[in-house]
Amino acid sequence: MPVAFVTGCSNGGIGAALCRAFLAKGYVVYAAARSVDAMSELTHDNVRKLAVDVTDDESVAKGIEQVYKETDGIDVLVSNAGYSHIGPLLDTPFEEGLKMAETNFFGFVRLVKNVVPRMGQRNKGTVVAIGSILGELATPFQGFYNASKAALHMYTETLRMECEPIGVKVVLVASGSTKSNILANPQAKIFRNLRTLSPRARFIRRWKSRSSTSFMDTDQFASTVICKITTPKPPQYITVGGMVTTWWILKWLSCTTAESILWWAAQKEPKPGTYGPM
Repeated sequence: MPVAFVTGCSNGGIGAALCRAFLAKGYVVYAAARSVDAMSELTHDNVRKLAVDVTDDESVAKGIEQVYKETDGIDVLVSNAGYSHIGPLLDTPFEEGLKMAETNFFGFVRLVKNVVPRMGQRNKGTVVAIGSILGELATPFQGFYNASKAALHMYTETLRMECEPIGVKVVLVASGSTKSNILANPQAKIFRNLRTLSPRARFIRRWKSRSSTSFMDTDQFASTVICKITTPKPPQYITVGGMVTTWWILKWLSCTTAESILWWAAQKEPKPGTYGPM
């Protein structure tokens, strides 16, 4: 049976949904999260749960080593673990920005360092980075998240070119708005305290209003991604999720025009009842 290794598999998130989609395809799935207890909803016989912190070199190396001891190798590696913080760049502590870079970008680098050389020895394997459309077009008050995803995108695209001669496929998934538990993290609970009409508060409330009406179901997102990446020739780039069409249009506009549209949308106070989950 083929083997998949997925990070960021806590209950209710994209990672857990990706695991379910892999299982439906007949894979043995190694699901990783910082806590095994956080993956209690993954109960399939072909799931192996590992406590892995992608910000820690030793933790990543130990988790990957266990997989290779128990199997012939990882066929598909999916880097999904993510961390978010909402706030102006000048108000965001350096430690928060560093933590986002460690998780969203360097977490993937650690996985690559431990897995891709082994894939190269077998001349096969697929590496998948779950990025974000926010890594391609900046929005205010998510600067460090945007930057970490932009770094992930560029690293992934470079990795794809360098891995081609050794038979390893690399796929970048630029995800749109998808139902996830990332905003349930304590760092994102700033949403719950927004009661003013400052530009910052209005932007975030409006953004949540628009996003809450266009979230893609997590299982639908996962099923779409898995169907594409498990083909003999997976695409190099996939974009799926809510608002991806809007983002595609904004990307092709001039920076000035795109920013004007974003700020225009931000200044419109959302209708009561459309703020999304707070």
